[in-house]
Amino acid sequence: MNPSELRQACLERLDELRARGCAVPQPFDAALLCQRVGDALRQPINLVAVPMPTGAPFGLTFFTDAGHIIAYEERTSRVHQDHIIAHELGHVLLDHRSFAIDDDAASQLLLPSLRPTLVHRVLGRTGAYSRREEQEAEMMATVLLEEASRPAPAAPAADLSPTDAALYARLRQGLEHPHP
Repeated sequence: MNPSELRQACLERLDELRARGCAVPQPFDAALLCQRVGDALRQPINLVAVPMPTGAPFGLTFFTDAGHIIAYEERTSRVHQDHIIAHELGHVLLDHRSFAIDDDAASQLLLPSLRPTLVHRVLGRTGAYSRREEQEAEMMATVLLEEASRPAPAAPAADLSPTDAALYARLRQGLEHPHP
């Protein structure tokens, strides 16, 4: 899939979420976005800031009996944390799957504050995903962060005729969500 097709696929996924009532907060608010996505997917998404060990990925996503947990590096800037969370959320939104963690000791090393029996699968940039999945998650992160930074739409002038208002809406939709 080329970058244009990948971007379009991510925009379509974002449109699916909008249809479920899930809007990207403007300005970006990672906790609120995770709450909204969790509600749309009917699986809660919890954020956990942790000091990741040197050489570890900046973010990991865990699937548990109770929903998803996104762990992200706590010792970095807010902008970087937002990007990490958006990237990990991309893996969730794009339904990426990876390997299972069966070893309680391994899951305890990854997130010592979680009970090992809760962790079923871990997602992250530790070799668990293909290069393609990493590119997809990165594109979804870009789309989410762009959506959050987009200025609020201006309302059409109140004196437009119904025909002009409909044309305005169609033009705007086409410009904001172009189809290839």
